[in-house]
Amino acid sequence: MEPGILIKTERVKRGWSQAELGKRVKISQVAIKKIEAGETRTSKYMPKIAQELGIPLSKLDSSLSQGPVNQGSDVDLTRPKQALQVIPGEQLMGDVDLPVYSIVRGGRGALVLENEPFTYTTRPKRLAGKKDSYGVLVIGDSMAREYNENDIAYVDPRLHPKKGDPCVFQGTREDGTVEAIIKYLDRSPDASETVYHVSQTNPEKHFTIKKSDWQKVHVAVGKESGR
Repeated sequence: MEPGILIKTERVKRGWSQAELGKRVKISQVAIKKIEAGETRTSKYMPKIAQELGIPLSKLDSSLSQGPVNQGSDVDLTRPKQALQVIPGEQLMGDVDLPVYSIVRGGRGALVLENEPFTYTTRPKRLAGKKDSYGVLVIGDSMAREYNENDIAYVDPRLHPKKGDPCVFQGTREDGTVEAIIKYLDRSPDASETVYHVSQTNPEKHFTIKKSDWQKVHVAVGKESGR
C-alpha cells in the first residue's frame, strides 16, 4: 500500500481530520493533504506521523525499509555478530574522564544524541589515550540480548567498521540536531554504494539506511551493563 493511502486509512480509522493529524504532528492540513495524495513522498515528519498512527516507519520511509538484502559474496546473514561484551571492572582504568552521551526520544519520534555529556565514567583499557572515544547510554530494546536499555556502549571512532560490528550511526539534520541509532553492519562498507546494510535483533530484521542520512559510523567495542 502506498504511504499516503496507508496514512489516510489509519487516520480515518481514528476519526481524525487532516487538520487534527496535522495538529498532532505540528504541520499544516495542507501538508498532510499533499502527503496523503502522494505529492510529498519524503518528509522529516514521517517518523512523527508513523508514531501517531501506529504505523511501522519502514512502511512510510523507504530509506528505512526492510527490503531484500543484496546477498552478494560479502553478505552472510548467518555469520555471528560481534556481541557487545560486558567489560569487567578490572579492565577499567585511569581517571573518570570518558564522556557519556544519552540517546533520547526527540519530538518527532527520532532518537536524538544529546550534544553535551550527562556524565563521565572510567574508560576501558582499549580506549586508554583515545581522547575522541566516548560512551552512549541507550534507550529502547531493538538490540536486546546484546545490550539492554540503560547499558553504556563504549565507542571507538578511530576503528574502521567491518561486517558484523555493532556500530553507532550518527546523522546531522538540517536544524543541527544529531540523530543516532545502534545497529549491526551486515556487510563491510563499500564506497561505491549509497546505503549501509544493517540489522537488529529485536525484532530480528535486515534493512538498509542511506549514507547521506547517516554521515558518521563509529564502532562499539564493549559495554557497561546497566543492570
